[in-house]
Amino acid sequence: MELANKVYSYYFDNKYLLEEDKLFHFGTRIAAWTGKTEAYDILRKSRDFIVQPSIKLTDTLTEIVNRPQTGRRNTHELRQPFFDKYPLLYGAHLTLFRVRHLESVYGIDARSALFSVVDKDKLIKLKQDLLNDIPAMMNLSTFAINYLYLLEKIIFNDQNPLSINDFLEIGYKYKTENIQDLQLLIYFYTHCIIGESNFYTLEIPTDKLPIYHQMLAYLEKIITDNYQKINLDNKLEFLVCARICNFDTKLFDKIYDECDQSISNEGTFIIDIHNQNAQNERNNFARSEHRNVLFIMSSTAYQPHSTLTV
Repeated sequence: MELANKVYSYYFDNKYLLEEDKLFHFGTRIAAWTGKTEAYDILRKSRDFIVQPSIKLTDTLTEIVNRPQTGRRNTHELRQPFFDKYPLLYGAHLTLFRVRHLESVYGIDARSALFSVVDKDKLIKLKQDLLNDIPAMMNLSTFAINYLYLLEKIIFNDQNPLSINDFLEIGYKYKTENIQDLQLLIYFYTHCIIGESNFYTLEIPTDKLPIYHQMLAYLEKIITDNYQKINLDNKLEFLVCARICNFDTKLFDKIYDECDQSISNEGTFIIDIHNQNAQNERNNFARSEHRNVLFIMSSTAYQPHSTLTV
């Protein structure tokens, strides 16, 4: 796809303008999705940012698990009461991401360090508390789902599988006439699929595909019926998950047409302007990275690669 290639080239040529976290995000996604050599070069250069070799690993993880929330996030007012209810979640989910990146990108097993910083039983209890609290699952959405899937990969090695049928049913409980619920629902279902893929590095197990297809079929209808209420990041996340699950949808053409009409005047990258929930505060080059890497990924078939750099 010509536009996706142009956007990719623009980001790669201007990657020095990205902060380290966004550059690492870009590198991991492109490496996993395409296996391109230049993406692994980015990850090798990001090693010190993730590994922090001058600091003890336990000290790094301690800092992350205790990291305070800053700024605002999507649907902030709905989510904050549940972050207050489960104060371990925010830092724990960041810590699990770091442990995952250390292993999946740099070949470092940080589980023992993790369990010396956060008691394993507390992590498992938090999992059970979330699974038993449907309003928390619905409002925390991405944060809860990422936590559960990361925990499954890191602690249980997929030997204690999550009930994705339950997640499918939770999705049906959102009030789809509400613009915030629409956003949370799309995050909820798409991050189930992204978590199952271990962030774009694994094929989805065949026996689970029917449930994930049901999620995507429901999202397809929701997006079609509420197209103008849904931001472009959410729409592209849906397309990426459609690729992951080999789900055929007519929304590719409609969403790509919106992308064609959303090129920034500042460069060859996509901004979010043509919907009622546009993320105007995320339309500069750096803050558009998430949207644009999703667009790049959505333009080709899913062929997962290992992101190991060793």
